[in-house]
Amino acid sequence: MDIADQYHDYLAIRQLRAPIPTRIRILSTLMSVNRGWKVIGITRAALEVFAQHNFKKVSHMGINRSHIIPRATTYTRMISEPALPMHDWWDLYITSDNTILATASENVTDRWSEVIPIDPDSDLFRGLNIGWRHNKQEIAFLRSIYEEPNE
Repeated sequence: MDIADQYHDYLAIRQLRAPIPTRIRILSTLMSVNRGWKVIGITRAALEVFAQHNFKKVSHMGINRSHIIPRATTYTRMISEPALPMHDWWDLYITSDNTILATASENVTDRWSEVIPIDPDSDLFRGLNIGWRHNKQEIAFLRSIYEEPNE
């Protein structure tokens, strides 16, 4: 589904008479076709957890992709505020879908330790249907930033 089709459907959802929470759930379902959740940073605490596992991703390690702006906030804005032109709407979605790798406890409290930036164009930690890609490239990157001297 391309952006123009999604935008068309988004505008149709806005016109529904259903309550706002229902329209937000519908919009969320529509947007789920996108592989978003771009990782643009990692907390120091999450990096420490990775270090304990030799920088590999292991089950139940307690690392999450944490939205900087909750998706519910973005979708509420899309439904409640005046409709944006298609490209502005898409830019809002993309920029609001950025995440950082954080520990589960940091994700719950939204109190993150120091956040180490990750170049958004690096193609690291690419989103999958569930989770993110974590291969040799991600392991090498994590190791390199862990071994950098703290400033």
